[in-house]
Amino acid sequence: MTVSPEAHRLHDAALVVDAHVHPSLKTHLFRKKLHKRHRSGGAFNPFTLRVDLPKARAGGVDAFIASHYLPERGLIDDCRPLRWLSRIAPKRIRRLFTGDSFQRTIEILDGFEAALEQANGRGGELARVVRSTDEILRARSDGVIAVVHAVEGAHSLAGRAENVEELANRGVCMLTLAHFYANEVAAPVVGIPPEMQKLGCFKGPKNLELGLGPIGPAVVEEMLRLGMIVDLTHCTPRARNEVYDICGSRRPLVFSHVGVQPLADDPMSPTEDEIRTIASTGGVIAVIFMNHWLGEHDSRNGVDAIVATIRRIIEVGGVDTVAVGSDFDGFTDPPDDLRDISELPRLTDALLRDGFGETEIEKILGGNVMRVLRDGWR
Repeated sequence: MTVSPEAHRLHDAALVVDAHVHPSLKTHLFRKKLHKRHRSGGAFNPFTLRVDLPKARAGGVDAFIASHYLPERGLIDDCRPLRWLSRIAPKRIRRLFTGDSFQRTIEILDGFEAALEQANGRGGELARVVRSTDEILRARSDGVIAVVHAVEGAHSLAGRAENVEELANRGVCMLTLAHFYANEVAAPVVGIPPEMQKLGCFKGPKNLELGLGPIGPAVVEEMLRLGMIVDLTHCTPRARNEVYDICGSRRPLVFSHVGVQPLADDPMSPTEDEIRTIASTGGVIAVIFMNHWLGEHDSRNGVDAIVATIRRIIEVGGVDTVAVGSDFDGFTDPPDDLRDISELPRLTDALLRDGFGETEIEKILGGNVMRVLRDGWR
């Protein structure tokens, strides 16, 4: 796929931010090196690294939000092959499923910072952890990729609302309340496409009538107080509605990696009313790069479906309400025409071809996320 000179110029000039990626999964589980450029390929491959630093630089990325995910213990109960593998896995992987889940999450966060330091030690500073939008801009001025911490799944709080403050003190900008299995904060929708529910895994029913858990309201209030952004991805519609009631318009709310209804008719996808609600909070809906969540189509390619989802969000909520949240390295299967973070200029080219203006594209690529971070992150 050829990218036009005009698209390259616009992409290079824009501040580009991916609102949801998972490189720490691969650095922690498989000891992948951030300074190396890994082969992505078109096929589903959970063992590669789609967000390494050379690819991020090639993709013109100025910043990414690294979402740290502690594999849930429900995976072991739900998936027999994983249970077998966990018995022979290295100690560092077996350790993820034991002990205090908050401490295990901190270990993943620490490990990712160590992996960044190792990468920087190979040839000068390539990336740095930042704790504010000013530091993002400073990193960009220095020619360094800014890395912002986030956490996916409130199971990482280990049932203690007070742990929100410790995450905030570590620079975590955002917490995704739900994930694959119910936790003390929020109930989830089904988060795995049917075609990936192999070997009997992930087939347990989800009760969409459940909402926030016993400490859910307290966690949301603490996040609003401290300035940590609430991410509604994976939450049931009822849980989302309860968060809307608690939050009002006090701080921006986000969906960090989703498609939208009616294009993707799934409970994980926000409805048109929800798009308007997110817009009213000053938040964003960041579009995932995975065909299943973008709607029905036969092709393995997906850039045009991403553009269609972006256009639908804008039609309903306005251009300030959309962003990019690829979910690269989250054990997803990206489209064949946007396989990793190095290929983000292809999206810019597709947006130009579809008639988007330069100001709109700049907001989509990162301007809107920066606004949300300024308004919602302390």
